[in-house]
Amino acid sequence: MKLRATLVHRTVLDPTQETVPRGFRAPGTAFMIIGGILGAFGAYLFQVIGGRALGPVEFAPIGVLWTVLFIGITVVLVPLEQYVTREASRGRQVLEADRRVLVVVGLSSAVAGWLFAWSTRDSLFDGRGVYAVVLGAALVGYTVFVAAKGILAGHRRFREVGWVLVGEAALRLGVAVAVLAVARSAPALAWSLAAAPLACLLLGFWRHDRPVREVAATSPAGFLGAYVLGSAASQILLAGAPLGVALLGGSPELISVTFVTFTLYRGPLTLIYALQGRILPFLVRMAENDGAGLRRLAVWVLGGGAVLLVVGAGVGWLVGPQVVSLLYGEAFTPTRTVAALAAGGVVAASTTQVAGQVLVARGRTGFLAGAWVVGLVAGLVTMFASPGEPALVVGVAFLVGELAALLTLGALTVGRAGTAATPGTGAE
Repeated sequence: MKLRATLVHRTVLDPTQETVPRGFRAPGTAFMIIGGILGAFGAYLFQVIGGRALGPVEFAPIGVLWTVLFIGITVVLVPLEQYVTREASRGRQVLEADRRVLVVVGLSSAVAGWLFAWSTRDSLFDGRGVYAVVLGAALVGYTVFVAAKGILAGHRRFREVGWVLVGEAALRLGVAVAVLAVARSAPALAWSLAAAPLACLLLGFWRHDRPVREVAATSPAGFLGAYVLGSAASQILLAGAPLGVALLGGSPELISVTFVTFTLYRGPLTLIYALQGRILPFLVRMAENDGAGLRRLAVWVLGGGAVLLVVGAGVGWLVGPQVVSLLYGEAFTPTRTVAALAAGGVVAASTTQVAGQVLVARGRTGFLAGAWVVGLVAGLVTMFASPGEPALVVGVAFLVGELAALLTLGALTVGRAGTAATPGTGAE
């Protein structure tokens, strides 16, 4: 009788004992992917509706606000989401055990965002301090949002994650349409960005945050500090192409061409950021139970990425300029070489991001940061040491940097360092 009670207890509390399909056959996986796609489409639709309603001049502060918010989320809050996902999948009660971490990261991000928007209000935000308030509020909201996604993904509630992504886009669009119908102004529209993350509250995500088993805690300072450093390096490498062209003396037209080309091509990577929480719980369990299998999986991901890199560069060469021209007009058409370099580099970045989840699962974010820093340094050295036309030089530097990051991460992930447990990280 006691044995039966123990088995029942483990079945109820330990998700590793569930009989439902696991891995990528787990319920809700398909809808999580659909939710990510719908969320990305909703973000694009918001920009179209807002841009057409306000015009390019008045919409400009919204574009800047969107960009700053995206950088804050990808550099600081995506690592926080990964931390929450990892800890929840390992069985810890995150809101109870790590509430101080969530509060500190959320408030620090909000204060930093407010200070940036306030200090640049005259140059970037039409002299209006309301954008600083909106940015601070949005960053607090997105701290709750990423915590919700992390908890749901960590407890394998993948369908709910899909609904969170859909709800965010729907609430943003709904508030935007309502606001524009009453007050057609950029400051009013900006509040839709702060409202969007609150959609996660409708799911009652906190109900799923429950302790499952006793595990050693991961050091949040070590995990997040290294991850944020790596994310900052990766985002500079990904988003710095227009700035690189400007530093090399490129014309305003060339800067615009570079901006739209690289922004368009890195769209799939944005989707990976939204969906990588689906991969991490699976990898955490592999890290605990099958280190050799985790290494083999990393080899497959890296090998597949190498093949797709060549394919992506070829597609960029063949049709890349035509795609940009079709969407933005002929004035924004890049050369075939630049299109190929940008497409290949984005595939390399995507492969690094996905393969890097192996290191995240092991709590080895210091190695992940090292790979991205190596890539950034390689890209910068290439850019400043290479002669030639600015867009071409930046394209080559981008690809070199992404390849350097990929190769470095491959060596760390496939080698023993990527799969051995690290004392003090909580990885078993």
